[in-house]
Amino acid sequence: ITNYYNTQLNKMKVFISWSKHQSMEMAIKTKELLEKLNPKINAFVSEVDINGGQDVQIKILEKIKECDKLVLCFTKENKKAPWLLFEAGFARGLNRTVIPFLFDDDPNWHSWIDNPMNVAREIKFNHDGFNKTFLTSFDLKETPDNERKIDDYKKSILRIKENFRSIDTQCEDLIDKLIHNEAFVLENPFFKDKAGYFLSGFESYELFKVIIESFLYTGKHLWIYGRKNMKLFGGSFKNFFKYLHEKTTNNPGMDGIDFRCLFLDPNSDEVKKAHIQQHIFKFELEATLLRAKDEVRDNDTLRNCFKLYSNKRESIIIRLDESIIYCRPSFDSNGFPQLLTNTGFEVFSTNSKKGKKCLKIYENVWNNAKAMPENFEVF
Repeated sequence: ITNYYNTQLNKMKVFISWSKHQSMEMAIKTKELLEKLNPKINAFVSEVDINGGQDVQIKILEKIKECDKLVLCFTKENKKAPWLLFEAGFARGLNRTVIPFLFDDDPNWHSWIDNPMNVAREIKFNHDGFNKTFLTSFDLKETPDNERKIDDYKKSILRIKENFRSIDTQCEDLIDKLIHNEAFVLENPFFKDKAGYFLSGFESYELFKVIIESFLYTGKHLWIYGRKNMKLFGGSFKNFFKYLHEKTTNNPGMDGIDFRCLFLDPNSDEVKKAHIQQHIFKFELEATLLRAKDEVRDNDTLRNCFKLYSNKRESIIIRLDESIIYCRPSFDSNGFPQLLTNTGFEVFSTNSKKGKKCLKIYENVWNNAKAMPENFEVF
């Protein structure tokens, strides 16, 4: 009995905190890894270490009091979970070591907490030095056997991530930027079939700002299936057109970027059905094309990035690299499209079934559209 209690006293006790199902599975895998790396580590995860009939809250508080270190399993979906904040705060109040374990990349992961998380050094799963940081955090040695165990653990975590992936990897960066933009409502987005559904914000200035900033200097593809494109030519994106001039001046290949923008042809029959106030719509369309003239100037390569279509637009498509921003217009009983500004929209991958269909639609419209004329005075 004496040897048993001495053994228990010498053990490092680790409390692993989680919230939501993905984080729970990661917590269980982390417990298994720690106990494999060192049998003297006793890791507690509420899902597997609380027996039936026990008071969950009392047991959790008891285990936090007993622990030497508390690990918080953070993912993008749970970083604002109140339970994680409570457990971290309770542990810090007891002067326990709190270790945020970041399973996803998020530079703003602790912005919602003033204390205790801002004083804690995190472990980053996606960081190059993860193995060393993990071992050091739990006073473990860097041995070939430990490295192998951690590598196996990382594979199991990646499988969990893939099972819980709500959006294709190609869209994750864009989705994150939209989620962190205050212009989008708190409930945004929800996910279904690897697509992100935003409840508002389409054709807003904030959306175009995210798109342009994402494309500048690092993007390759930007395709816009617009009508008037007033947001783009409203004067807020001068740096964007400066960038396009830099890429196209004396460079027919555009230095590897692929920018395309479709305008509705102001002389087409479709203009009559483009807006219930036809005369105002046509005036705004022609005015925006004149602004395009000022931006394009005598740059023939840049002019070739713009075309005029005359078909009915039944899909609104913006391609940003390997992501599609999509909205389907609705029409009234007279065939006029409804107002789209600040309506809902979808984001999905170009590799998805819907994404491939959108690329095909855009290519078809682009190939049948006419070139932007050099003489803009016709508008």
